[in-house]
Amino acid sequence: MSIQGYSLADIHIHTTASDGFASVEQVLDHIARLGTLSVIAITDHDVLDASLWAYSQRAHYPFEIIPGLEVSSADGHILALWVTQPVAAGMSLKETAAAIHAQGGVAVLAHPFEASVDAGAFVRYLRHPEVVREAAIDAVEIHNAGTMTPGANRLAPRLAARLGMPVTGGSDGHSLEAIGRGWTRFPGSTADDLRAALLRGATTAGGGSWPLSDYVRLLPRWFETHLPIPPSVRARLARPSQS
Repeated sequence: MSIQGYSLADIHIHTTASDGFASVEQVLDHIARLGTLSVIAITDHDVLDASLWAYSQRAHYPFEIIPGLEVSSADGHILALWVTQPVAAGMSLKETAAAIHAQGGVAVLAHPFEASVDAGAFVRYLRHPEVVREAAIDAVEIHNAGTMTPGANRLAPRLAARLGMPVTGGSDGHSLEAIGRGWTRFPGSTADDLRAALLRGATTAGGGSWPLSDYVRLLPRWFETHLPIPPSVRARLARPSQS
């Protein structure tokens, strides 16, 4: 949807191909019903399957679709937009950006101050913000609707402003209800318009937060990833109680 020459994009969305709650088909159909987004990107964690399938179906939807993924770099998460080949996880920030650029893609630093993702990155970007520019990152996500770290969406705009870098916003949506709750506003209405606006620093970002139920649904997954339960404890928890 374009209003007075400007449109909204949500370029940070997950599906069941990684840790989302809805399939890629459900996500695309929901966005079509929503009717507020002109451009979207499916950015599952370290996998391209759902995003490439969505991109192949773009002619069937009333919005434009950017292929991409969210890369788990050694220095935090990076949105790799306009890429159609895998980008390896675990590389440095600079190596990840270079791999994205080698495909003609755009590299966006996602939720830089989300401590639940990488507390080390949180501290690094506070103390040494220049590493973001030195790594040739193209833009900074300054509004993430799913952030759990207090103040993260206040620190990110300051980082981007200090570096004079373009900005994005995204829902980081894992549920259908979250999609569109974070957005990038840009002049024009197409994916090409968005890319041009990003590269010349003509975007703005904003939005709200996830529904509370999404945090509740994701917490068990977060604990499983960050505080894995030993098999012996898991077995005891699964055993029926004796009364």
